[in-house]
Amino acid sequence: TIELFVDFTCPYSTRMLKAVDQMREDSICKDVSFVVQHVPQPFHPQGIFVHEASLAVYQANPAAYPSFMRAAIDAYESGTLSTNSTWNQSRGELYSLLVDLVKKSVDEATAKEVQRLLAMNANGNNAILQSLIWACKYHRTRGVHVTPTVHINGLEAAIVSSGWTAEQWLTFLGSGTTDGFTGSQLNQ
Repeated sequence: TIELFVDFTCPYSTRMLKAVDQMREDSICKDVSFVVQHVPQPFHPQGIFVHEASLAVYQANPAAYPSFMRAAIDAYESGTLSTNSTWNQSRGELYSLLVDLVKKSVDEATAKEVQRLLAMNANGNNAILQSLIWACKYHRTRGVHVTPTVHINGLEAAIVSSGWTAEQWLTFLGSGTTDGFTGSQLNQ
């Protein structure tokens, strides 16, 4: 199991996620389980809402989660979800933008359910807040403070770089069974 602790509005996380996504169909990956762990960073304030929307998509339609994740990354990289373009947007405006992204990347029914899950309740929260709290508690108890961070079979793999290409990931995964995922064979 490879856990990718990421923030969808972090340029280093998005680079890593795209590289992993490019190689997911390779035969080396057939026995590897990649798990995305949500780590919204305080210095990417819009990321909290992106992660809430992602968790809402997962709750509403788990099969649609990868499509939305790719769309959110593309929206970040195109500038739509960047700090600069979201600086003056309210929480409600960001939720509307994210629900529209769900409509475009998934479907109308999922978007309606995501909108319902993100709506403010009587406590001033939404139905996804507890999931976000659990995600934050999980990464904090694992000692994850920066993104991206990678854990392999429960241990941090500090050798992994956010700058790796899909090919470098495949080399690392291919040598992992012989070097215990230390990366000792990467430069050979």
